[in-house]
Amino acid sequence: MTIRLEIVDLRSLDVDRLSAWRPEAPEDVYLTLELEIGEASVSGAHVFQLLAATPEGLRAHHDGRALQAYTSMRRRAKGFDIDALLIVDPYDWDTLREALRQRVAACERSTWAESLDCLRTRFFWEYEGVERR
Repeated sequence: MTIRLEIVDLRSLDVDRLSAWRPEAPEDVYLTLELEIGEASVSGAHVFQLLAATPEGLRAHHDGRALQAYTSMRRRAKGFDIDALLIVDPYDWDTLREALRQRVAACERSTWAESLDCLRTRFFWEYEGVERR
């Protein structure tokens, strides 16, 4: 049996009301997204992040502090090859939301631990690199 995952909440650290946001230049988008993902019908969720960008947005903005933060988060994920970048071309809210839903659904496994391992290859996880006490 496979558990079903769901996006409990989705927000951007860069814009308010992501679902209503319309970029001035849809070809030049670079957003940090934060998703709360959990098992459907089970309370609680974990926080994950990724970057969503158009090719032009990536060329224009993926440098400086943004690139340093992205690189730092990748380093924290020892043992995981993280692909926490989603390219959208052009930017469209419905297309972005569906791509995220598919990315999460692709990680549905028989246990939460197995699903989490998969999610950690597609997103930055809130607890990545944190030592257990």
